[in-house]
Amino acid sequence: MTWFSEQIEARRRLDREELEDSYERLAASVMGPGQSTRFPVDDACAADMAIDAILSFYGCKPFEVPNDVTDPMGRIECALRPTGIMKRPVRLEDGWWRNATGAYLGRLKDGNLVAILPLGTHGYGYFDPAKKERVPLNKRTAGLFEAEALCFYRPLPARELSTRDVLAYMLRSLAISDYALMIIATTLVTLLGMLPTIAYRLLFSAVIPSGLESLISPIGLLLFGVIFAQALIKLTSNVVTARLMLKLRVQIEAATYARVMLLPPSFFRQIAPGDLAHRVSTISLFVELFSKSILNVGLTCVFALLYVVQIFSFAPALALPALCVAAIQIAAVLLALKSTIRYNRKQMQQKTKLSGVVPALLHGVAKLKIAGAESRAFSFWARRYAEMSQAIYGRPALLLAAPSLIPLVAVAGTIAFYVAAVAGSVNVADYIAFNYAFGMVSGAITALATSIPMLARLRPLLEMVEPIMKAVPETLSNKKQVSALEGGIEVTNVSFRYASNLPLVLDGVSLRVSPGEYVAIVGTTGCGKSTLLRMLLGFEQPCSGTIAYDGRDLASVDVRSVRRNIGVVMQNGDLFAGDIFGNITIMHPRATLDDAWEAAELAGIADDIRKMPMGMQTLISEGSGGVSGGQRQRLLIARAICGKPRILMLDEATSALDNVTQKHVSDALEGLNCTRIVIAHRLSTIRHADRIVMLDGGTIVEDGTYEELLAHGGKFADLVARQQLDRK
Repeated sequence: MTWFSEQIEARRRLDREELEDSYERLAASVMGPGQSTRFPVDDACAADMAIDAILSFYGCKPFEVPNDVTDPMGRIECALRPTGIMKRPVRLEDGWWRNATGAYLGRLKDGNLVAILPLGTHGYGYFDPAKKERVPLNKRTAGLFEAEALCFYRPLPARELSTRDVLAYMLRSLAISDYALMIIATTLVTLLGMLPTIAYRLLFSAVIPSGLESLISPIGLLLFGVIFAQALIKLTSNVVTARLMLKLRVQIEAATYARVMLLPPSFFRQIAPGDLAHRVSTISLFVELFSKSILNVGLTCVFALLYVVQIFSFAPALALPALCVAAIQIAAVLLALKSTIRYNRKQMQQKTKLSGVVPALLHGVAKLKIAGAESRAFSFWARRYAEMSQAIYGRPALLLAAPSLIPLVAVAGTIAFYVAAVAGSVNVADYIAFNYAFGMVSGAITALATSIPMLARLRPLLEMVEPIMKAVPETLSNKKQVSALEGGIEVTNVSFRYASNLPLVLDGVSLRVSPGEYVAIVGTTGCGKSTLLRMLLGFEQPCSGTIAYDGRDLASVDVRSVRRNIGVVMQNGDLFAGDIFGNITIMHPRATLDDAWEAAELAGIADDIRKMPMGMQTLISEGSGGVSGGQRQRLLIARAICGKPRILMLDEATSALDNVTQKHVSDALEGLNCTRIVIAHRLSTIRHADRIVMLDGGTIVEDGTYEELLAHGGKFADLVARQQLDRK
């Protein structure tokens, strides 16, 4: 934690202590000195204390929460938003702390919110605000908590990340005790593996030549015990590795998905949904292969160096030939690994392209049938599948056989060992001990060789997630959060183009919207209406000019906190798989059933919901299945207005509605006490707008009321005339 963070935390702690002391003095003045008691802090203060502890645990500095946010959950949201830390509700079952990972926020049955954090090398604990001490979790103390809690996930750093940064994050996700368990288990297996070498040397150098048959049984029992102990420790090591792999997977997968959710909307224009889904899923496979190859095989190979010490001590004359054979094996492994990486990279690139093509073809299968383009679509898919298949199956036979050929090098090296043993007068006992020790070294190298397919996939897998890690999330801790908006918007000389080699979509646009004003934006297709709306939401950054809300430049505040105060219905909006109530309240999790019905009434969908068998609990399948296009748009409108936003933005939100329903929705929206910005194609729906802004070629050419613009006889009047002619 930095000095600045420590100062903030110290100040907050002093404020809390002074507040508690004041409560105690007040109680003493009324009840007497002997009857004074400690008053519990309120939920908001307890939430601040707990979140500060969690932020400190994850190495994040605390941020000031706006004073007008008094709800504990709201304060938690505001505190977490600049850090990128994600949370989810969990249920604390019996013994949950034994296998848990990360930080938790729980509520004691006396009502206090507390942070539950890992304690040192093992277990969990919490700070008891009444006793002012840290309490370890056990069966008794865990029973003091309510069953519902929040689990928090450490985020990836909110900056452009390299491969080294991702690996560093993974390594930091494990505790020192985790590494200690792996190292101790591997060390014990290695040291026990050295005992048979000593036993074999003793057996052939002293026991057998001297005829002491009574020692054979104890030595045999010793070897059996060593083998049994090795198997037991190896089993324990595998259990530990599996546990660590699960811990790593939970951490890195949660962090990766959280990062995707926090990426700017412009990122998703650059990559197909299927392509992105495949790239995100590769992180799970990477963690699995990393755990098995690096943490398991890697440690085994490192500790195999101890057997080299035995080789030098038992048969120095054979050490050089042994090192040469081992070097040849390692060189063969590295060459095979390098070649396999190249083919794996090509395979994954082709597979990623195919992952983007298949969902697109399946999603557009109806359009393909209408166009009679099934054969062309199949040919398009088949070419890419053939390229991927060539990358998988078109590898040289020698490369495929490399893991099996590498052990043959050790067999061939045995001849060199025989020659060197004869030349160096190595006795039988030393040679047998040497042979066993070298066998362990060769076995480690062989294990490394058999891991080539896993090792060769690690780097290409990381390269698959590079676009996600290179993109910078919208989580900007240095930006001030906005807890509420009045509704004023000012666009000043904004210009924008989607790429440097493309023409301007918006050119010097200036627009001022007062709080509570109803402004409609119209124009022909491609004039920049939807782009302007995306700019207002911070989805795109202007090439020049500024956008301000209530006088605050959007570039200087946390844009995500601004969006939370805006209700939006985009042109291509869709519903989530789930029930209707969840779809309406998904942006406002603390909204009640009454809030959902109120929003449904305003959106003109309430009667339709009542006619459904399960009402608000009616399920909607993926892709808005089960509802019509008009119902879908009205549900999206209900979702936008459920939180009673101060600003409402609608992009062609009523285009799929019939005239009667459209009038009902329009009348309801006109009655809302908020700023409304509406992009409309059907001009009759915006007749009662306070102002109508006409865009043409990326610039504002007209601005006024419906009657004023008609009387002016400009481009807006021409547009109205064309629509009236089309209807006739």
